[in-house]
Amino acid sequence: MIKRATNGSTKKYKARFVARGFSQKEGIDYDEIFAPIARYTTIRSIIALAASQGWNLPQMDAKTTFLHGSIKEEVYVEQLEGFEIYNRKSHVCRLKKAFYGLKQAPRAWYERIISYLMKLGFTRSEADPNLYCKVEDDKPFILVLYVDDLFLIGADPLIHKCKRELASEFEMKDLGLMHYFLGLEVWQKPREIFLSQGKYVVKILERFGMVDCNPVTTPMELDFKKLSGSAAGPVLRNAIEYRQLVRALRFLVNSCPDMCFAVNTLSQHMVEPHHIHWIGAKNLLRYLRGTIAYGLRYTAGDVRLLGYTDADWASNVEDRKSTSGSCFSLGSASISWMSRKKSMALSIAEAEYIAASMASCEAV
Repeated sequence: MIKRATNGSTKKYKARFVARGFSQKEGIDYDEIFAPIARYTTIRSIIALAASQGWNLPQMDAKTTFLHGSIKEEVYVEQLEGFEIYNRKSHVCRLKKAFYGLKQAPRAWYERIISYLMKLGFTRSEADPNLYCKVEDDKPFILVLYVDDLFLIGADPLIHKCKRELASEFEMKDLGLMHYFLGLEVWQKPREIFLSQGKYVVKILERFGMVDCNPVTTPMELDFKKLSGSAAGPVLRNAIEYRQLVRALRFLVNSCPDMCFAVNTLSQHMVEPHHIHWIGAKNLLRYLRGTIAYGLRYTAGDVRLLGYTDADWASNVEDRKSTSGSCFSLGSASISWMSRKKSMALSIAEAEYIAASMASCEAV
């Protein structure tokens, strides 16, 4: 954009304007604002499917995403700096398109792109509203959308055709083969795809001073979960650092099913962590130090959904609640896992049924 300087000369600069969404009022300036995003389970499932079929994973990115959507409400903004009409300084602008900063901007973009995908013949999945499929010339084609990032799998002619159609409607950037998606490192080889978060692990170790620590072979010590109350030792003085570490570890669970139970246990003591919990968190960092290169390896072969579920009974010594867990694989590696403390069960059989019910919902 061009802005005229005070001396009469002109210079180019990038103008970035945002709306003051914090001043919007529900029912007046906006109504519906929710915009769904793709689940990590869906992303891993499609990657596993692509590896099994020997397909590549091309990635695209939509530019100026929130400017494509249209808004239905009456929303007014002040005249933009540098673009004022000087004889009408008291006037305001009514928005016809969405604008960065508006509460309904993500929703407007989502409605805009799904309407176009439906026009192209895609069918939206009932399990995930950001998963779209279609069959053309007896060949399947799948698109996964995460706000402004998307990736495609299918035959190469269908991928090239879809890229052209998207580029004709939106300003898209072709990123080539996927290498990095939502914090996941993606390594593509012929008939093999490897997912990891090694760089993120190194950043966590550097942040908490554990780069040179001695690694251990298990993410959690035996019977650590039973330590609570007086057995947990004194209350941790610096609870903020503990919470920061646990929040960082939560994001790492997206590619590390082996530490899911440990992170779930540490997360239950965010309000009042004790010294023993900090030791357990550092033990998990020591485990990560020895498993930096670990990840999920999806290979070509038979695609079969296989699931396991288990539960303990009244394992929490404070509230006597049970912990349910499940793990699903599609082909050669896991795509979904869970460790969650559930309601109180009256018997081990009831605890197992609760876990089986949760796993059945995930399987469907």
